[in-house]
Amino acid sequence: MKPEQAEKLLNLVKRNYQEIAASFDATRKKEIWPKIRELADAVLDGDCVLDAGCGNGRLLEALKNKKIKYLGLDNSAELIKAASKNYPLHEFREADILDLANVPEKDFDHIFCLAVWQHIPGEELRVKFLKNLAAKIKPSGRIIISVWNLGRLPKYRKMILKNYWRKFIGRYELEVRDLIFSWKNSSGQSVSERYYHVFTLREIKRLSAIAGLKIIEINRDRHNIWVRY
Repeated sequence: MKPEQAEKLLNLVKRNYQEIAASFDATRKKEIWPKIRELADAVLDGDCVLDAGCGNGRLLEALKNKKIKYLGLDNSAELIKAASKNYPLHEFREADILDLANVPEKDFDHIFCLAVWQHIPGEELRVKFLKNLAAKIKPSGRIIISVWNLGRLPKYRKMILKNYWRKFIGRYELEVRDLIFSWKNSSGQSVSERYYHVFTLREIKRLSAIAGLKIIEINRDRHNIWVRY
């Protein structure tokens, strides 16, 4: 993917989360997925946890009874404000997951990156994303990544098939598994555009190998693909 196209998509993602921050925060206050609680069980008192792409800080619902050192990062200023309001006892910072030069902390015991990788355009940046996380984890630590499992839904499979044809006739600049669709509010109104890449298990394994990360476990459920390194 051309750098200018990737930059355009990254800006779209950032703008999207700024525009939907209030409604996103409201919808992310429901009970979190059981899988997150299951994965959070491995976090022990005294551990250091990085929540990369923390959104409104929802991961802390699965960690609230643990005595940990937590840092939440997100590139949306509005979501950082929401997270700081929701969990005032924890630290949150505005930061770009693709540029962590201004985040000096490293050697985390656990890095959680939930529903973030799907918004990174192009293979080069997706690998850079993984390498950035790998640089922050301690040798004995673990990284948890999730991406939405939209590929299972007929609506999005049809969009991907349409993209194959559009690509063939030269009318689609993005990758065929790149989708742009509307975020709708509770009234069903489209309020913002969002970019999403539909990962396959094979692609995740290939990019992880390029980044030098060894997959310990990979599986999928109705909503997400889960990867543990």
